[in-house]
Amino acid sequence: MPSINLLAIFNPSNYWRSGYITVPWQPIYQQFQIPPEELVLSDLNDLSHTLISAQVDRIDPEDSSRDILVFSLQKAIPPSSEDGRLVSGFFKVDRGKPMPAKVGEPSLEVIYGTAGQVRGVRLVNNHLIVWFNLIPAPEDNERNWFSGSASSVQLDHQEILDPFLAARGEWLGQDPEKRCMQVAELLLPGPPHPKSPHYQVSLFNHSYRLVSQSCGLVRASITVASEPFDYIGVDPDTGNNLHLVCELYRVISLYAGADYLIEELFVKAKPKGEEDRIIAGKEIVNLYFAARYFAHMNMGHTEDIQQVFPVPNWFAVGSTAPPYPAYGFATDVHIDTVTHPREGNNSRFSWLLLPGQSAKCLHLFMRDQLGEFDARVGHLWCELIYQPLKAEIYQEVAPKAVESAFALS
Repeated sequence: MPSINLLAIFNPSNYWRSGYITVPWQPIYQQFQIPPEELVLSDLNDLSHTLISAQVDRIDPEDSSRDILVFSLQKAIPPSSEDGRLVSGFFKVDRGKPMPAKVGEPSLEVIYGTAGQVRGVRLVNNHLIVWFNLIPAPEDNERNWFSGSASSVQLDHQEILDPFLAARGEWLGQDPEKRCMQVAELLLPGPPHPKSPHYQVSLFNHSYRLVSQSCGLVRASITVASEPFDYIGVDPDTGNNLHLVCELYRVISLYAGADYLIEELFVKAKPKGEEDRIIAGKEIVNLYFAARYFAHMNMGHTEDIQQVFPVPNWFAVGSTAPPYPAYGFATDVHIDTVTHPREGNNSRFSWLLLPGQSAKCLHLFMRDQLGEFDARVGHLWCELIYQPLKAEIYQEVAPKAVESAFALS
């Protein structure tokens, strides 16, 4: 055991980087026995012992293994080595008084209806204001297909989903169908029958529930879950058919100073017995699924959707007219197909992810970056999804087995 509590920090790129780090919280708590409300981090090489912005988020109150420590690196750190012998730096984990919140930090507001139901959540930082719907009909009318979508995204106080009217300072008359980030449908493995290759679950007209929320110096984050749906699946232990009750979980986070949101998806399933009873015991969490996204964004005349092959993990679409709005999407699973225009409507986009047990996605919103929007999406995919900064508990090893890149730079 080291004499002081340390996290080893790794930068997998071949250049100096700053940014955000997420790491599972439970192993850190079990090792150091520091409660989240007393956690403080500092750079071991910083003689002033300036505290690092950090927070612990509870993703799912029923599953503490998903608790996450997230912290930010304001100063760039050097590259580490692939074998882990050369780390990028060390952070000290200590007990103390955390940094106080500052004006302009990420925040969220939960909006309730008259009956106490959560209607939606507003996520805010100094670049984005995002309204996320949890109910099908946010206007309380017959248009009941907005569940799980962001129906307003303001970038620097201007609407980006219908940007041309917003650029002229007009709010009235904006497209009432505008929305993005909507998981409209899930595809799950179907029975071995050629006419039913997938089990399809529509989500756009079913409410979500708010599972958890957190807000701190680094990010504002919510976890929402879809309405439960039945699914006949296969028990991974026995291979027998098993009746499951499933929910799609979505963890949506807005970081300080970001013009993007990070989203994580997984399906949580529980066995269902006779008389619709949930069977207590083992949970099947990582069910395979494919998510189909939908967006309705007025981009006007657009450049071709840029998608990189043979690694189609991101795409970008941008307008050729001022104020040059653009949207980018990136993920850690392959994108199967991108459909635009959809149903002959140039404002409609949809894309299907290939199956996986989870998906981490990025939604990027841009303006006035003509000719640069696709490169920025690819860069963020590389840094935030493909090769993120990492941290792990430092364990003492033989002398000189682990060195700091700072000492060699």
